[in-house]
Amino acid sequence: MNKKELIARMSRLGPTKTQKERMLSRILGQEARRNPPLRRSVKIAIPAIGCAVLSLALVFPVFFKADPAIPSLTALQQAQPSPFTVTPRHMPLSVSLGPPKMMNYNGYRYTFLNDGAPYDLADRMPEAKDKLGSLIYDLKSDMENGGKDGYAVLDYATTYLLGGEVYPLPGYEPGFRLAVKHEGRYYIAQLSGRTDNGIIPAREYTEAAELARLTKEIDIMNHIGSVQLHALDRKKDVRKWIEMFSQSEPAVNRDREADEQWAKAQSEGKSYLAKLHLKDGTAIDLFVVPELGMASLGDNRYILPESFKEAYADLFHNPT
Repeated sequence: MNKKELIARMSRLGPTKTQKERMLSRILGQEARRNPPLRRSVKIAIPAIGCAVLSLALVFPVFFKADPAIPSLTALQQAQPSPFTVTPRHMPLSVSLGPPKMMNYNGYRYTFLNDGAPYDLADRMPEAKDKLGSLIYDLKSDMENGGKDGYAVLDYATTYLLGGEVYPLPGYEPGFRLAVKHEGRYYIAQLSGRTDNGIIPAREYTEAAELARLTKEIDIMNHIGSVQLHALDRKKDVRKWIEMFSQSEPAVNRDREADEQWAKAQSEGKSYLAKLHLKDGTAIDLFVVPELGMASLGDNRYILPESFKEAYADLFHNPT
């Protein structure tokens, strides 16, 4: 038997063409029953989607970057209240009986956080090199003498920590917060007003402070902050509040009558505190007088938009 005959005989041992077609039909039928079309498509789609997402993350990492954790700002101790700070912080500087703990920088007024308490900034500022300047003008003394030296409008004038060194505070815009180093300790100063007593636009303040990103929740309280009335703690509600407040207009008419109306509303319990709790553990106080349709933040007073008053009218009263 030659090679050709051997191959021919071996080929006849296998299934015929008809048998092959029947076998193939049975195999495909069994496979279809084991793997329904929907399940099979899901098995194929999930790995494909995972690969696509991974590929996008590698090519465009900026879109998949998680929001980094915001470090807490921890006060080392509570500072002793200044004997000159006898009026609430929200009151206009012009009617205060004495200067609060504040400093001037770049044409703006900053108030020391937590009434001038030192903060633990060792991890944030291990080697402070970007010094902005030093607090060289004794603003408190000048104000006590009737402002004869004109320090109230000068940069680096201060009522507190005279001689301290001013630095940017990592993680914040210098237009919102600064660090002051004095005798080996660090303090934090926060934007409160302008040295020319102009009003900082509400949107400019909220953007400099990044309130939409940094605010965790908002508590609506009575004027002195001793009773919580309502709370906004959902992210979308907090951002909506801040966006509406950002649309406020500066209250440019700051005459004696306007101040008296504001003081009267406070004395009658018609003023409320909206405490913005930030993710770093600090808070910003915003006072609202619904009856006047106004609010104050730092040394600034604003006229609230109608949308704000309509949306939050129910928040500014005791819950039933």
